[in-house]
Amino acid sequence: MVYIWTPASTPGTGPTGSEIRLAVNARMNLTKTADQLDSEITAALRLISGMAKWPDLHKTDTTTLAFSSGNKSKALPTDCRIADRLYLADDSTLLDASIDWIRQQQETASPATGDPIWKAIIGGSVYVYPIPDSSVTVYLDYWCEPADVEDESLNLILGYQFKEAIVLGTILQYIKGLGFTSHPKLADTERAFAYEMAKLDPLRDEKPLVAKAYEGY
Repeated sequence: MVYIWTPASTPGTGPTGSEIRLAVNARMNLTKTADQLDSEITAALRLISGMAKWPDLHKTDTTTLAFSSGNKSKALPTDCRIADRLYLADDSTLLDASIDWIRQQQETASPATGDPIWKAIIGGSVYVYPIPDSSVTVYLDYWCEPADVEDESLNLILGYQFKEAIVLGTILQYIKGLGFTSHPKLADTERAFAYEMAKLDPLRDEKPLVAKAYEGY
């Protein structure tokens, strides 16, 4: 079976932080002014982002993994939550290998050099082999961690389908920030949030699984 991936929305064209703040004010009888709920909105976005591989959070990086000759590893983008695919400009996918095997090959007396074929990710960095003998960029598709909300006039990375979930998530973060661990409003909002997330679940990325992992190394 082949899955056709269609983004739920265009990333960065979701509701603004201002829209979320106004909705939270109305429901909680608050009078928060501009940017006073930015940290709670950020926490809500990250709560939602950790619940699935949402298409709105899928990005391609074409600059961070720019290897120079002799580079053995590079740090992943700081907002990388889950790596999807690493590949070269010719669209050849880097194959998975164990970090122990790659490091062993890199440290031999005469390691192979050239365009990378193998990769391993550990500790926030990607290690490649062969070792590049010239400048080469490894492209990265990944699911990102939402950035801090610092200007509520900007559109959020999650689309309008997520507006209700973001509002509810922000209310949860606000109530918990007051120190409540048990409260009728908290329980009601948690139930509503769970129900909203269940409705959004079909939007998550679904990809076919490889029946047998590559074992050629």
